[in-house]
Amino acid sequence: MRRILFASAILMVTFGFMGTGSAFSAVKKPATAAELALYTGADRQQVLEEGAKKEGKLVFYTVGIVNQAVRPVIDAFQKKYPFIKVEIWRAGSNDLLPRIMEEYRAGKHQCDVIECTQLLSILLQREGMIQPFVSPALKYVQEDAIMKAPGQAAFLVSFRENGLGLGYNTKRIAKGQLPKTYQDLLDPKWRGKSGIAGSETGVYWLGTMLNAFGEDFVKKIAQQKFDVHLVSARALLDMVINGEYAFSPTIFESHVENSKDKGAPCDWVPLEPVHINVGQIAMYKYSSHPYASLLFIDFELSKESAEIHKQIGYNPTRKDVPGAVKTYKKFFGVESVEEGIKWKETFDRLFLKHE
Repeated sequence: MRRILFASAILMVTFGFMGTGSAFSAVKKPATAAELALYTGADRQQVLEEGAKKEGKLVFYTVGIVNQAVRPVIDAFQKKYPFIKVEIWRAGSNDLLPRIMEEYRAGKHQCDVIECTQLLSILLQREGMIQPFVSPALKYVQEDAIMKAPGQAAFLVSFRENGLGLGYNTKRIAKGQLPKTYQDLLDPKWRGKSGIAGSETGVYWLGTMLNAFGEDFVKKIAQQKFDVHLVSARALLDMVINGEYAFSPTIFESHVENSKDKGAPCDWVPLEPVHINVGQIAMYKYSSHPYASLLFIDFELSKESAEIHKQIGYNPTRKDVPGAVKTYKKFFGVESVEEGIKWKETFDRLFLKHE
């Protein structure tokens, strides 16, 4: 995965296996979930469908917006595989990892497949919660969107991208009057007149500035006294659309595109560098429904799924379904747990406690 480096040897020990999918398929049919995840036999699709029919269920943990980004894919998946019932549990990264860890420690493995963003993927990796997998769809995915595991397997795969920038109300402010750079946010006329998301989205926004401009600059931004709302970026965009703010610099492009399509008075402009949130798919190491899990992962990485995401404003990572060409400078975010902790502590100190 982009710019996120992991020691393969350590991970191989953590996950407790060696080898590739071809080794399994050449010797025997898969007997365990780990073997199934790496199975590349010619009858793989048949094996998965037969097993999934017996399971009849899939539990999907996601950080995605259900009605906008998750439900359309789930509906298409269940249309293709009507014998699989999908249960969705949605939460932000700050709530998702503790839930998974609590279930793991209690020996109650309810999760099957996980959709996560950058920091959560690092944490899940660190805790040894990810099962490497193979998929015939991998050959169609951009190479830098795949967090590779030993052999031909993947730990996680990014299937969509989403830029974080400035969303604004087109009835309250003209595009030409908007801040065009992070530095423009320091103009005294904007003091106290914008809102920012206090969720992980706000932390990513801060981390981007911290990486590009340093902490002294971030402290100046904090002195602008923007209102912090402990809500998601999607909820904050609704506040902008309702006219509570003229704009917010913590808004995702796809959310704006989705609302524009429904007639909302909003638009989006990038502030460079633009933090890119990636939606990544992973298989939980202790999945109770591994057959259905792998069918869902295959589908999430399919051309059909990529086209769904493109239609709702995301950039897909499939090579045969190109997204809109983005000319702005991108920043792919946190590279380690330690860096993520630093970002969160800095955000809390400067924007919640107002140092």
